[in-house]
Amino acid sequence: MNIREILKRTNLFEKIYLIKKILFKKKKLINNKIDSIVNNTKKFKIRNAGIDFIRIASMYSIIVHHILVHGKVIIKFNKYRELDLMNIIGFWHVSSYALISGFIGYKSNKYSNLLYLLFWTIFYSTSITFYLNKFRPEFKTGNVNYTNFFPVMFGPYWYFQKYFGMYLFLPVINKGIEYLSKSGLRNVFMSLIFFYIIEKDIINSRGDPFLMNNGYSVLWLLICFIIGAYFGKFKYNYHGFKQFIFCILYINIFYYSTYFCYNISFYPIQNINGYYKTQLIIILKQIFGCRINSVPMILQSISVLLFFTQIKYNNFLAKIITFIGPLTFGVYLIHEHTLINKLIIRNLFERDSNYLPLHSVIKLILLRGLKIFLISICIDYVRYILFNCLRIRKICNFIENVVFKYN
Repeated sequence: MNIREILKRTNLFEKIYLIKKILFKKKKLINNKIDSIVNNTKKFKIRNAGIDFIRIASMYSIIVHHILVHGKVIIKFNKYRELDLMNIIGFWHVSSYALISGFIGYKSNKYSNLLYLLFWTIFYSTSITFYLNKFRPEFKTGNVNYTNFFPVMFGPYWYFQKYFGMYLFLPVINKGIEYLSKSGLRNVFMSLIFFYIIEKDIINSRGDPFLMNNGYSVLWLLICFIIGAYFGKFKYNYHGFKQFIFCILYINIFYYSTYFCYNISFYPIQNINGYYKTQLIIILKQIFGCRINSVPMILQSISVLLFFTQIKYNNFLAKIITFIGPLTFGVYLIHEHTLINKLIIRNLFERDSNYLPLHSVIKLILLRGLKIFLISICIDYVRYILFNCLRIRKICNFIENVVFKYN
């Protein structure tokens, strides 16, 4: 019944009743549409610009670290101790990736995400080998074989191998994190770090009872994941002057942990007189030295996480950061491929003079690292478009629903 038919009615009260009924129906429809729009928007994830900025800064630090170490820049210019300091400043990068995985991923453990990373890794493991073999045969890279399709077992990417192993434990780990209180979860990760220091660095400094491998292990990534989950679950959100004070605190933690690590790592033992003093310095070097899972590097990573998730970003900058952030794993897969590492990274400074001044060396490291980063981002964006066309994400979701479905 429409409005015209209602107006033809002779009874006034009947007209009012019918018009109210129509208006009520329309209002109900509008409310239902609004509710559906709100519910649909909840399905979309709003990316955290601070987390993506950490990904970007971390990946750039990884490239600089690889140039310094794999490119043998530290060895070539060993007269410049500042290069060691430069390496230590960015040494938080590995732990930070596991920290942010826990910070944002403790609520869910979708195997489709792991499958997507696996397809992503296989894509570069095979395509880079195929391209160099086909179009640059002078490098004698070898053909694509079965090892390229099994990066977890045979691949050159140590971090993906350890991350894959860590991810398999997450259904159990996340359930525990969900039910633990703030003090309980804090006690868990503090006891893990404390017991590791007591057992490994003080009592048995020459052994490795937990197979930590200086941080290059599944166990260490799990510890970092739990620490990140603690800060993700019990967020410290400050505003105004309190936010400013805590940001200054995080900067100071980063500065002093870096400064302490550098001075302890390169403190000359030969200049120390006395057995006990020597042993004390050796223990301090073990605890606070330059390695992924030393105390200063943990403090570095935590301070970076808390600082960049605390500050605010304007909309334009946030869009750029959230566009680049998801592509950074591709930067790792490209530049850390065995062949790329061998043919490019290790030869970046081969033709440069050993007598370059320090400022020129630092400038070249930063610029060449930035060049590798930007080229890799452009390449991975093409991969991203290709994966969208092939609907790889939907395939991963389908496999998860069929194979990994559990109650």
